[in-house]
Amino acid sequence: MLHSRQYGFTLVEMAIVLVIIGLILGAAFKGKDLIDGAKVKNMAAQVNKMQAAFNVYYEKYGAYPGDGCAALVTTQTLCSGAKNGSLGLLENNSAPLLLVNAGILSAADMQSVFGVPWVITEGTAITNYTTAHNYMTPGTQTSAGVTTQQDVDVRFVCALDRAIDDGVPTTGNVRSSATNAATQAGAAAYTNDGGDCWALAGNGSVGIRVLP
Repeated sequence: MLHSRQYGFTLVEMAIVLVIIGLILGAAFKGKDLIDGAKVKNMAAQVNKMQAAFNVYYEKYGAYPGDGCAALVTTQTLCSGAKNGSLGLLENNSAPLLLVNAGILSAADMQSVFGVPWVITEGTAITNYTTAHNYMTPGTQTSAGVTTQQDVDVRFVCALDRAIDDGVPTTGNVRSSATNAATQAGAAAYTNDGGDCWALAGNGSVGIRVLP
């Protein structure tokens, strides 16, 4: 009578498989960390480019993009109003378009890593933002220039703030809304767990000062 042989994995084979799975998972997590870090560096580069673009535009036209615009316009020559170095509603709305049309920035430069455009907004009535200053923020604007900010992953906001500013959501050039900052007690910092931005959870808005 013939007996069928039973086959199975040895402990060594199982150990090898587990090691391979561990390496694959480790590579996947490391790859995600690299992607997250690249997003923060991309944002920092976009901030530098935007701030430089405002200065280049001023040198070319003697005014910041949108300053003096009474309506949404495509060229600076249509902005005949008073120029005070700060942008209001309709002036904010014109600024990105003018920078692109002047060839100083490209349409791609105006897209954030979060899949929505960078828009320019004023600090008035925005929690933790300074009145009379202008900020770039991911979001949308109406034809009247009213901004709706897009909530983004607070981990990236925190990491950007630490990379290019003071790491505090209520001060400096990188600001975060109260809802965002209050993810930790006191709203004086993004985290109380040793400064690990990537341990945070939730979403919030972000604004990076560009003017004045």
